[in-house]
Amino acid sequence: TLRSVESLIMSLVQVSERPSVVGSLSATNQAAVYHLEAGGQRVRARLALHACESLGVGREDAVRIAAAVELLHNASLVHDDLQDKDKLRRGRPTVYAAFGQDVAICTGDLLLSAAYGALAEISDATLLPSLLRCVHDRTSMVIQGQCAELATKDFPITEVVRYEQIVVGKSGALLSLPIELAFLAAGQEHWVPRIRAAAHAFGIGYQMVDDLADVMADAEQHNLNIVLLLEAAGQNRSAVGQARRLARHHLDRAAEIAETLPHQAGALLVEFALDLGKRLKAD
Repeated sequence: TLRSVESLIMSLVQVSERPSVVGSLSATNQAAVYHLEAGGQRVRARLALHACESLGVGREDAVRIAAAVELLHNASLVHDDLQDKDKLRRGRPTVYAAFGQDVAICTGDLLLSAAYGALAEISDATLLPSLLRCVHDRTSMVIQGQCAELATKDFPITEVVRYEQIVVGKSGALLSLPIELAFLAAGQEHWVPRIRAAAHAFGIGYQMVDDLADVMADAEQHNLNIVLLLEAAGQNRSAVGQARRLARHHLDRAAEIAETLPHQAGALLVEFALDLGKRLKAD
């Protein structure tokens, strides 16, 4: 089914209304394909597909939901690389590095628009208002989280609570979205608050694990990082250990909450959380 998701994603970003005039894919289309072909774990698509299958959502609708969340996630990556002036992602030049700033802006916009296109042919049109509202709400959270993180370059923070608020917007929102959309498509929206709690906790733990691996690089680029934040707050000796404990706490909480979702719809999120927790112990 992931193959079907990839196929839908590519069809949405390669559309050209006037092929006889353009002659080939535009630079923006090429950049979108280039970025998507770099791969990735497709965590959000997998969460969507698993939750949809658990809840009895039809295969075609599951593919559309999974494609939408992956497109949103990749749009955020392209814009994030541009704003951070990052040169590499997944072992190859970023869209910003390979195609330039202007194309990177347009590419992120194309991926964002394509996410809404992925939902356009959902089988039950009466679901669209709630699905689109949810997509907009989570996208808005990501934008606010990104803006808040960028602001920390000029105005560093030392409060863990503020760090967690930023991460929930930047990472947690798009980890919650695939499961939220599955439940909305299944007509079980009353579970959404619990889904958010689980996914937001997972997002924080997920980001902290990344931060632990990227301390030196983040220090050079003045990026938000939990270890650097704890050091700035005066906990130099125990910063790494405390960051590990915080990450483990959030991952354990994510697994605990996700386990309570019906029909084992949160089982894959539980698996991801436990795997990250094992990485912390191994390190």
